[in-house]
Formats: sequence, C-alpha cells, structure tokens
Amino acid sequence: MLLGDLEGTFGQVVPDMERLRVVRRQGKHVEASARSRYGMRARLRGVQQPGWCWLQSRFLLLGVAAAPEGPGTRVAFTGGVRLPAHAALIPLGVRREGSRSVQRLTALL
Repeated sequence: MLLGDLEGTFGQVVPDMERLRVVRRQGKHVEASARSRYGMRARLRGVQQPGWCWLQSRFLLLGVAAAPEGPGTRVAFTGGVRLPAHAALIPLGVRREGSRSVQRLTALL
C-alpha cells in the first residue's frame, strides 16, 4: 500500500509533508519525526495497522485509511491542528489538503 510506506510514498501523497522518519516501531505502535514543507517539526505517535494509520503530536493530528471497494479502493484522510487544553480540533485546510492528497495518490497509481 502506498500510504503504508510512511518514510517513502506517504510524503509524496500528503502535500505538507516534506519528510517523515520512523524513529521507533513496536508492533502496531509508531513514533515518527516529521517536518513540513514550511519548516515546522512534530514528534508523532500513534498506531499503524494494515489499512489505516492514526498519528498525533501535541499540535497535529493525521489519520488515513484505505479499504477495497468493488474494483477499486476507498481512501479517507483527516487531520487538523490540536490546541492543548481544548477538546476541539481545528480543521485548518483539511478539505483542500485532503483533495490534494487524493490527486497525488491517484497520480501515483
């Protein structure tokens, strides 16, 4: 799966991701260091299993899932900015970035 390659293809699909490096993996649990194209950095922790991945840092949340559907594959992206001490997730640019991610993924296929 293209999106399952966190250190490779994943960064080609997610528009803001310049680099994502897996620092530690223990079973399904993943810890990664990320750098955006704009220079921001994050230490992401989460879970990666076949078909889906959920990563979050103190300020960032990123989720992706894929499942077979008919002759193709259904893909879902979500993400946003987290504010510590607030329950809300701010979906800054999620729709735009999600559309760009799907376009990039389609081009790779």
